[in-house]
Amino acid sequence: MNIIQSICPRCGSPSREGNLCDVCLVSETEWMQYEPRVFLVRCQSCGSLKKQSQWSDEPCNREEIEYESAGSAIHLHKDLSSPEMEIRLESNSENRTFAYITVTGILYGISVRDECSIEIIWQNEACDRCRRLHGNYYEGIIQVRAVGRKATQEEEDRARDIALSVEQELQESGDRLSFISKIEEGREGLDIIVGSQAIGEQIARTLVRRLGGRYTMHPTLIGEKDGKKIYRITYSVRFPRYTRGDIIRVKGVFGEVLFCQGRTMTYLDLRTGDTRNISDTVQTEYIGNIRDADQYAVIYTDGDMIGIMDSVSGETREIKGHSWRPVTIGDMVRIFQHHDLFLVM
Repeated sequence: MNIIQSICPRCGSPSREGNLCDVCLVSETEWMQYEPRVFLVRCQSCGSLKKQSQWSDEPCNREEIEYESAGSAIHLHKDLSSPEMEIRLESNSENRTFAYITVTGILYGISVRDECSIEIIWQNEACDRCRRLHGNYYEGIIQVRAVGRKATQEEEDRARDIALSVEQELQESGDRLSFISKIEEGREGLDIIVGSQAIGEQIARTLVRRLGGRYTMHPTLIGEKDGKKIYRITYSVRFPRYTRGDIIRVKGVFGEVLFCQGRTMTYLDLRTGDTRNISDTVQTEYIGNIRDADQYAVIYTDGDMIGIMDSVSGETREIKGHSWRPVTIGDMVRIFQHHDLFLVM
C-alpha cells in the first residue's frame, strides 16, 4: 500500500508540497476580468477619434474600432497560456453595440473557457481642430505679395499649392492643429489664414525657399491666458521684384530672369549667353517681359548681322545677332524691342 505524501488540503487529491491541486487552484483563480462598458468618443464633423484625451486622425472603420476596443476591455491572468478570443458584434443602435466574447486558454495545465458581454457606447464630441475651425479661430495670417508689383497669377497659384502641401505634411505627421482656415484672394494679393504659428512659419519659409524673396513676422498681442501672453502673427511674404521671363538691365547689360531663390536672382546675360547670379541688393532696371517679344522670320544672315521679316506686315529689318545663339535662314526668332534696340531672345 502506497502512502501519498502530499495531498490537496481542499479536495484531498494528490498535490505538490501540500498546496492546492491544479483543479482547485484554477477554481480559486479569477483568470478573466472585463469592463462591462466601453465608451468611444468620435468627432461627428471630421470622424476623428479621441484616445486617452488625445484626438487621432488614424483611419479605420467602425467595426475595426469596436473589435479592438472590446478586446482591450478583456484582462487575462498572467499565467494563462495559449489564449484565444472570439468576438461577435451586434449593433443595437447607431450609438450602441454589444460585443459577445468567448475566451479559451490553458491555466495550470487545465483547459478553461469563459464568456462575457461588453456594451460599446459611442459618444459625439467636437474635436479640438473642428472647435477651432468652426469658431473661426486662427493664430496667423500669411500675406503673399511681391515687391514693387502685384504677384502674378502663376505665383499665387503656386503659393496656394505649396501652402496646401505643407498643411497635408503637418497633418500626416500628427500636428492636428496646424490647419489652413481659409485662403482669400484680394486686390493686394493672397491671404492665407492659419490655425497655428507652426504652420504659419513653415508655409512662409517654404514659399520663400521655392519662389524666392523674403518674409518678416509681425506679432500682435491679442490677450492673456493663464498668465501667458497670446499673440497673433502676420507673416509678410514678399516675392522678388522680378519674375521668370522679365527682361532687366544690370550695369548696362540686358538679361533675361531665369529664377529667383531666396535673395539671389539668376539671369541669362543676353550679350554673352552666360548664366549669372546677383544679390537682390544690386541695382537693376526693369525693361519688360519676354511675353512682349514678337516673332520674326530669319531671311538672311551676314556675319553677326541677321535679316528679319515680320510675318504679318512683311516689314524687313537688319539687326545684330548674338554669336552665342546662331540662327539660320528660315528660323523663327523672338525679338524684343526697347526703343531703337532690338534684342534677340
